[in-house]
Amino acid sequence: MPAMKNSPIGIFDSGYGGLTVMREIVKLLPEYDYLYLGDNARSPYGPRDFDTIYHYTLECVQYLFGQGCQLVILACNTASAEALRTSNNSPCQK
Repeated sequence: MPAMKNSPIGIFDSGYGGLTVMREIVKLLPEYDYLYLGDNARSPYGPRDFDTIYHYTLECVQYLFGQGCQLVILACNTASAEALRTSNNSPCQK
């Protein structure tokens, strides 16, 4: 996994809450660079319908891949619970 060391790990949440997840990941893996995306402009995701949550999540994940992330972690409970199953079954465009 040597190419991974040169690429940031992307962390996505619908707001600021994922920063606590990122803090713990950085403690465990300090040798990596990180790129955090908190979608505060459209937060909270919770009251939104499935299609909207899926669209927002996919858009943010694709953005992080576009920034060179080889790995993206969903730190957003709503996004992972509502959209992850569908995201795993469809390819993200890099």
